[in-house]
Amino acid sequence: EQELEESGLKKIYSEVIWDIIPEINEISQRLSMEYGRQIMDNISWRIKSPESIAFKLKRKNREISLECAVSTLNDMAGIRVVCPFQDDVYRMAKEIRRIPGLTIIKVKNYISHPKSSGYRSIHVIAEALHGEEKVRVEIQVRSVAMNYWAILDHQLCYKNERKETEKLRKELKACAIDIAEIDK
Repeated sequence: EQELEESGLKKIYSEVIWDIIPEINEISQRLSMEYGRQIMDNISWRIKSPESIAFKLKRKNREISLECAVSTLNDMAGIRVVCPFQDDVYRMAKEIRRIPGLTIIKVKNYISHPKSSGYRSIHVIAEALHGEEKVRVEIQVRSVAMNYWAILDHQLCYKNERKETEKLRKELKACAIDIAEIDK
């Protein structure tokens, strides 16, 4: 925590996020006018906590250091865009990739290729310039239904060491399939 504070990274990540959010809001407004209805339900953001950073580095068998985290993790800074419907997710993700000043590093489509757990979303990994420094940001775009499932999965399995986790994972995967059908 102290190293993250002293490095100034929290401030840098926050500033980059606050530069991108108005661009996403503008996209939402433009698409909503074009389609005559709300295209974005909500937007949220976060900077990964030191505990989450260490947990992820450990899970990936990497050195637990701020330097390693900054150089290898794509989601130290994250923005989540939630849309009413799956078609809106694709529209928003497409437009987000066109934001001036963002360099797209990678797009992960977990809708057409869901994770084995059933997780669905589109992740846009981008770099933004902050002064002379390139800062990576992960922008997740998902539907309300996908978001609901992801919240449940995260609470019940991802950060939970209960014995029933495997049973929960199977039930959640079945729910993910049902939710995806409803979403369509």
